[in-house]
Amino acid sequence: MCMYGYCRISTKQQSIDRQIRNIKGSYDKVVIIQEVYTGTKQDRQEWNKLYKKAKAGDTIIFDSVLRMSRNADEGFCLYEELYHKGIELVFLKEPHINTSTY
Repeated sequence: MCMYGYCRISTKQQSIDRQIRNIKGSYDKVVIIQEVYTGTKQDRQEWNKLYKKAKAGDTIIFDSVLRMSRNADEGFCLYEELYHKGIELVFLKEPHINTSTY
């Protein structure tokens, strides 16, 4: 079982440090995946690699649900897909939607 932290910023002018600090502060043994890409598109290189690599029993941690998706419909479909694959999703700022709660 692997634990991944997915951190994404939209532009190089932004800082990803806060997301990394928040995730590492709660899960110190997490493998951080970083990406600079808009959240309006689901087709992101590092996200696609993580999506293909993650398997049942793994956990993906996000600082916020907006790091996974900004589009509610796409985000919900992705959430459901990962949930049904047995992948735990953790959202530090929105714990009420963690898959362990669902």
